[in-house]
Amino acid sequence: MINHRPDFLVLGSGFGGSLLALILARAGKTVVMIDRSRHPRFAIGESSTPLADRTLAMLADRYGLPELRPLCHWGSWKRMYPALRCGKKRGFTYFDQTGTEDFSLAGFDSRRLLVSASVDDEHSDTHWLRSDVDQFLFELAQSAGVIVIQECRYMLTLDDKVWRVQGESADQVSFAVEAPFAIDATGSASAVLKVLAVPEQTHVLRTNSRSLFAHFGSVASCERVLSENFISVEAFPYRCDDAAVHHVLPDGWMWQLRFDDDSLSAGFMIDERAAAVARREPMLHSSAAGEWDARISRTAFLSRQFENATIVRPESGLQVTKRIQRLATKGAGSNWAALANTVGFIDPLHSTGIAHTLFSVSRLADTLLSQCESTERRTRLEEYSDTLIREIRCVDEFVEGCYESIPSFRLWCLWSMLYFTAVTSMENSTGDGSHAVSFLRADDGQFRSLLSEARRRLAVASNANASEQARACADFQEWLRGAVEPWNHVGLFDDTCNGLYSSTAAPADLW
Repeated sequence: MINHRPDFLVLGSGFGGSLLALILARAGKTVVMIDRSRHPRFAIGESSTPLADRTLAMLADRYGLPELRPLCHWGSWKRMYPALRCGKKRGFTYFDQTGTEDFSLAGFDSRRLLVSASVDDEHSDTHWLRSDVDQFLFELAQSAGVIVIQECRYMLTLDDKVWRVQGESADQVSFAVEAPFAIDATGSASAVLKVLAVPEQTHVLRTNSRSLFAHFGSVASCERVLSENFISVEAFPYRCDDAAVHHVLPDGWMWQLRFDDDSLSAGFMIDERAAAVARREPMLHSSAAGEWDARISRTAFLSRQFENATIVRPESGLQVTKRIQRLATKGAGSNWAALANTVGFIDPLHSTGIAHTLFSVSRLADTLLSQCESTERRTRLEEYSDTLIREIRCVDEFVEGCYESIPSFRLWCLWSMLYFTAVTSMENSTGDGSHAVSFLRADDGQFRSLLSEARRRLAVASNANASEQARACADFQEWLRGAVEPWNHVGLFDDTCNGLYSSTAAPADLW
């Protein structure tokens, strides 16, 4: 039996858990990190953003982690870690696939939206191949002195304010851990939350979606398929595939994230709200592969893209989920805390996952390494919990509005401007991801009021009959243009750019 009595127990070794363990260890704390699985392993949640990169840069500088600095831009990443796989992400690309007609030059401008996030390739954001990045951070934590136990079975208990773990590793070595503080980085497994019987409040979330996904090889680029349709991409502010690509569909959307080895993370997000299910055309399929093929075949564009596609990751093939939304009622207590992805999750839309996890790592590191008294620490952990839950609910508002907009691509684009308003105003602020800064303006009362009023007006526009919808969309657009003005520092709603935004890119010297 091997016994450990660390300062901190970290359960889960995804990128968030490993990063927080690394920070605590570099600060001189003893840490044990336990995971039931083993690296490398397949994971979804791969799209970074300027806000995520800035927070990672801040953490690297604040806690003396120079190894992380190159990961903040595609250019430095490729120079320093060429074997660590990633993809280039210059922005957010949207294509209208809500109808059955293929793309043609006529009317194409109204069926696409490109929003820049990076000024050039050197300063580009990245898609993280999570199996590589998670293992990289895990090994950094291990090299910093974190005691790691992976691929094990264990039982977690809380006894007299002390967290205890008893288990057995894959090589049948028994271990026991006692720690005064536990960090839950297990995601949906919610190891600590389950021991504490923390209730859920998923019912308050308005987004209701499920997913079907994998990584593919031999998928044609969007640029190639467009060129085959004689559509020029010369005016685009970046190569449209160097982005988080979104295909907006009749009952949800599809993501496409291309890595530098030319493999593609692709998945369908399917709206399961009652209204969406009621209007959905029946799709006969008896397997995940059957549903995938049926959804791909609905549009000529996707059919051509995936004509020769093969699944390259994971080995088990297509992954299928039930509803992916979840939300706990509490995210921290006097002797425990959970990372953002453990407390709740909404949807991959808007690429909020990596950034929000890094925000929660920053706040917890700041609190756990501070010299404050126990009463102040307890107060700060309560604030951390409350803020995290408000932020997840705010993400729910941003995401659900997009689903409500379907099948109107124009309304989808208009509603998305609210997310870009929030995130670009944060990217251009001096906030650093600390405990005092709310994610996507979740604690900005004026902005949240705007979001609520916008959702009311969206319902009016989306429910307008066919003869009135063009006017309703125009009215909604004009109201939004004026309503977001206090936060719109990057030229959103600029009609002269014709849906091709370059001024939204984060400044090259942001961090």
